[in-house]
Amino acid sequence: MDEHHINGMVRKLKPVLNDPLKAKVILQRYWRTRMALVWLIEDVHRAANELEVALTEREARAVLETLHRQHNPQLGLRWEDLTGHIEAYVLGRKLTKREVKQFVGKDKLIIQR
Repeated sequence: MDEHHINGMVRKLKPVLNDPLKAKVILQRYWRTRMALVWLIEDVHRAANELEVALTEREARAVLETLHRQHNPQLGLRWEDLTGHIEAYVLGRKLTKREVKQFVGKDKLIIQR
């Protein structure tokens, strides 16, 4: 597991931990013999924005959860799976020209509120 993921786990657990440094060592030891590929809600929003649509947080979370349940472990989860699911279920709303320009020019994610 990448260091930034371990740090994120420790940050989330910090309110209930007596010793965050010890927790970090335990997590590092745990993940030394494992690997996990992490997909973020932001990845779903980015895929949607590439299709020039904006998703709500709920829609993005549902896409990620559905693909997690339905993916083929032998093939994994691919970027095309995200975009294909969004297209197939006609999710989100169309981005405005201004939003497309912000996404393309400034790499700003557009999220429907």
